[in-house]
Amino acid sequence: DKAYVLRGYVRVMDGGTLEIPAGTVIKGEKATKAALIVERGGKIQASGTASAPIVFTSDQPAGQRNIGDWAGVIIAGKAPVNTPDGTAQYEGGALGAGVAAYGGNQPADNSGVLKYVRIEFAGIAIEKDKEINGLTLCGVGSGTTIDHVQVSFCGDDSFEMFGGTVNPTHLIAYRGVDDDFDFDQGYNGKIQYGLSIKDPNNADAAGTSRGIELENKGAVTGELYSKPILSNFTFIGPGTNSQTFHGAGIHFGQNSRMVLANSIIVNHRGAAVEFNTDFPASELKNGGSAFSNNIVFGNGGSYALKGVTAFADVNALTMFMEGAGNITISNLEGAGLNSIDLNSPNFGLKATSIANGKARYEGALATGFNKESFVGAIGSSDWTNGWTNWDPKTTAY
Repeated sequence: DKAYVLRGYVRVMDGGTLEIPAGTVIKGEKATKAALIVERGGKIQASGTASAPIVFTSDQPAGQRNIGDWAGVIIAGKAPVNTPDGTAQYEGGALGAGVAAYGGNQPADNSGVLKYVRIEFAGIAIEKDKEINGLTLCGVGSGTTIDHVQVSFCGDDSFEMFGGTVNPTHLIAYRGVDDDFDFDQGYNGKIQYGLSIKDPNNADAAGTSRGIELENKGAVTGELYSKPILSNFTFIGPGTNSQTFHGAGIHFGQNSRMVLANSIIVNHRGAAVEFNTDFPASELKNGGSAFSNNIVFGNGGSYALKGVTAFADVNALTMFMEGAGNITISNLEGAGLNSIDLNSPNFGLKATSIANGKARYEGALATGFNKESFVGAIGSSDWTNGWTNWDPKTTAY
């Protein structure tokens, strides 16, 4: 029943718990580039509901809120990361001495609950190449609940996972500037139901904006490669004529593995899926990764290769992808999807959609996933109803 202002770096320390009631509004102060940081050993209990979500937003008045007004939410845990000693500090300590240290040997670590939550207008650069994202999960364990979270108009990545084992569900990245989902430092978790919605006018001028960026930028210690296992995502790109800083839908980068299945990738400026080094392409070919049962259409290309010898050329990769049950069709209507209005999206499938009845849950998806009949994030029942906001710039908080 109150609105709060978050000022500067507010930290939940080891042993402490921050409880946020359903329906609470928390406004990140623009002047201090505020952030909420749940430190390793601390917990957040933020359990909103579909009718009373918890909202983190800008402290600016309606009509004046903008991308990057405040910093964002960081949760640090004790789950494994693939650094030499199994620990790290967020952005190398750029937030201050001891701030947001993470990692350890507790894969089932519990940092609390984040459920029915919106995070709006966050995401800033604190130094060159050192940014705070909308929601950053650093070494967060599988005992943590992340469920129904919408990150909107973020100035950097909407969601980023540095290592950890957390298994979120029902995530929405809406009109963010950089990557919608970014995985690094040995993240090994499962995620079901995700929406990535790009804005043709919002892109990262310092890099390339993608639906997924999967890279392990540092050396991998042992065999703890990043390997997200993902199902039932829909990636809606900004269009093939959008800003040049937009890129592929899915980027398989260095030292990375991934399973992506039962998903839809549409309308990206670059290819639906690209490989930029030989390791991820070899892992796909040899079974360390999987890309199966997905629908791609309307992108700048279906598949792309750079610096890869595992496949002779794009035609060879295309044949491999088709053999794994992936299909390419010509247009949105052919998939039986509704047209996407950024200000009032309708993600449900038409009864005639090719995505109906196509889903499969095999191999890495055999456990830990709901067995849906449809491909993509949403079938006939829209789980975004009630708690989301597609126009937070003008909302009176």
